[in-house]
Amino acid sequence: MNASHHTPQDNVTTIRIPGLGRELTILHVTDCHLTEYDEREPEEIRDTARSRAEAFRTQLAGEGTALGSFRRLIERASEQGEGERAGKIDFTVFTGDIIDFPSQANLETLRDAFSRLPSPYLYTLGNHDWTFGAACTDEDRQAAYPLFREWSSAVPGCEVRELDGVKLIAIDNGNYQVTQEQFDAVSEAAATGQPYLLFMHIPLYVQGLVKDVVKKWGAPIMMGAAGWDPDVREAWQVRHQDDSTGAFCRWLGSPDSGDIRGIFCGHVHLDHIDAFREGRYQYVTAPGYTNQSRLIRLIPE
Repeated sequence: MNASHHTPQDNVTTIRIPGLGRELTILHVTDCHLTEYDEREPEEIRDTARSRAEAFRTQLAGEGTALGSFRRLIERASEQGEGERAGKIDFTVFTGDIIDFPSQANLETLRDAFSRLPSPYLYTLGNHDWTFGAACTDEDRQAAYPLFREWSSAVPGCEVRELDGVKLIAIDNGNYQVTQEQFDAVSEAAATGQPYLLFMHIPLYVQGLVKDVVKKWGAPIMMGAAGWDPDVREAWQVRHQDDSTGAFCRWLGSPDSGDIRGIFCGHVHLDHIDAFREGRYQYVTAPGYTNQSRLIRLIPE
């Protein structure tokens, strides 16, 4: 049995930040796709859950489970090491599809895991966390948000934290869109001039990512993507880009977006790095259900 299915594999990204007071370590986890369910769910939902669970078991070819991978990643996030700061995780960010659907068992698994983390964390939603697969409208997502209230703030789908002078911003773009309210919150945080990292589920469309994404999924499943076939777009339930989304994508690609030091996302189940503006990179992290994550090392320059 391949050991990689049982030991978390970190892709390490090092970013130098002028004036940073100390080295910081952030763990990025995405796409764990937990499929836990029990008799509390209606039969129709249990049938959907069984089908999804079987799909991930097939992908893992008997070498572990999504739940086992998630538990190992939580253990990884909880590592504090020995000696001064050795192995310490300062912050963990979960960027969506951590659960594959909002069953009571999945939500309880999340709640228990997050309660055991010794350091701060952020959790933003993806396109799976809030739906059982049948309903994917904005209204359905808004109706599901109360299930995640303990992890969300006053601006739905936008969380801002500060870690020793670096801002960590997480937005829910699980419907391939960014609202004007989210855009305003991000631009306000960026306007302070502090360095910041942006975390979101669906990656920003960048040309270098297109080939791999289309090869894997048969569709350009990125935020702000061009070139959608109309039938494929309908099958994926991705509507045309909102004005606020287009403005946000253009803003990220321009110097107006301030001292952004990286975009971190998931969704496409690939590991990929590409520039979204000169000197600034988007890091797509491989899925957590395969025991993979990204270790972000911020070091003083």
